[in-house]
Amino acid sequence: MKASLLETPLSPARFFTTRIFTGRNLRFAVLSLCSTCVTSVMAIEPAAIPAGPVVFVPQISLQEGYDDNLFTTKNNKKDSFITIIKPSIQMVAENQNDTYRLTYILEHGIYQDSNSDNYTDYDLLGEAIMELNSRNRLNLSAAYIKNHEARGSTNAASGNKPSRFTDKAVKATYRYGAKTAKTNVELVGAYLDRDYTNLYSVNRGRDRDNTLVGGTIFYRVAPKTSALAEVRHEDIDYDLSSSTEDSTEEKYYVGATWEATAKTSGTAKFGYSKKDFDDSEHDNQDGPSWEVGVKWAPRTYSVFDLKTAQEFKESDGVGSAIDADTVSLAWTHSWNKRVSTNAMIRREKDDYIDFNRDDDIDSLKVGISYEMRRWLSLGLGYQYTDTSSNISVEEYSRNQFVFTLKGSL
Repeated sequence: MKASLLETPLSPARFFTTRIFTGRNLRFAVLSLCSTCVTSVMAIEPAAIPAGPVVFVPQISLQEGYDDNLFTTKNNKKDSFITIIKPSIQMVAENQNDTYRLTYILEHGIYQDSNSDNYTDYDLLGEAIMELNSRNRLNLSAAYIKNHEARGSTNAASGNKPSRFTDKAVKATYRYGAKTAKTNVELVGAYLDRDYTNLYSVNRGRDRDNTLVGGTIFYRVAPKTSALAEVRHEDIDYDLSSSTEDSTEEKYYVGATWEATAKTSGTAKFGYSKKDFDDSEHDNQDGPSWEVGVKWAPRTYSVFDLKTAQEFKESDGVGSAIDADTVSLAWTHSWNKRVSTNAMIRREKDDYIDFNRDDDIDSLKVGISYEMRRWLSLGLGYQYTDTSSNISVEEYSRNQFVFTLKGSL
């Protein structure tokens, strides 16, 4: 599998990035990705424009980058400078304990040496966070996204320009139980409809619907620590009637979640997962599964973030699916009120199901930002990616650089 696209700095568009909306194939990943940006710490404090019961928060970023291997190939590499312009506006309304957000993000990318890869994406995202009473809380979110897959970012047959797709997604999370109660119950439901809108000969058969339901029981064992038990069920249905990749996935976890216990916080889940294909020609999969995310803050201005997970990903052109194990370690440090740095190392091991291919994807990210003003920051980032595979032609290395100017009111 090709390496994942580099993400833009954290934005309001990222409210869907829970483990339910996950995966490099964007299974429930309704978030805005930028094909050339290296993450850096960009912590400006935008001012809001009041308008009656709502406020508007506009922001804009300008990025100049360089990629020495646009199409992630082993030989005959194509390089280019890239310019990305990304304005956004968020509308926020609050009513007692409830919060409502509507966000629009536009992203326009210009490749100086590969005009066929220019793109314009946009996200329209809505969220409602409602505390109905002390025991009932409900979060609703929806997204309509026009996005693209950069050439070389998947294993699907390549066209002469990026593949474009539309995602329509909704998610609901209901939690029962007072915050101080011994027991809380959380129920979640999510739905994604993905439709490719160009290069039909390439993308025929990739349209699909994902439907997920799940539930978690939390039992408080200490003031800030709860044990948990979780179950999830997901249906993956491809629109093409002749597709053989329809499947169901189930996950069963036990674990714990804790908040600000000593200098750490996080969630750790361990258990079992399985993926069953409707068509018997594919091999069903099952085995150990885990999701771990732990933050350690030895100082208030210095945070380490460890994440590791096992998950199944949908095929992006090779095999019937992918069994992926990932682990990453990130470090964010504020040297003073204006200067911050971050670094991350990551490894992903991809085992292709029904296809003899195994990839190891290693990446390193580093970034630095300087907050010139409350409303203006500068960032510089670099990412190196190296992929090894038992199929020689799939091996490659990649260097990406980006300078970011981000501003608000």
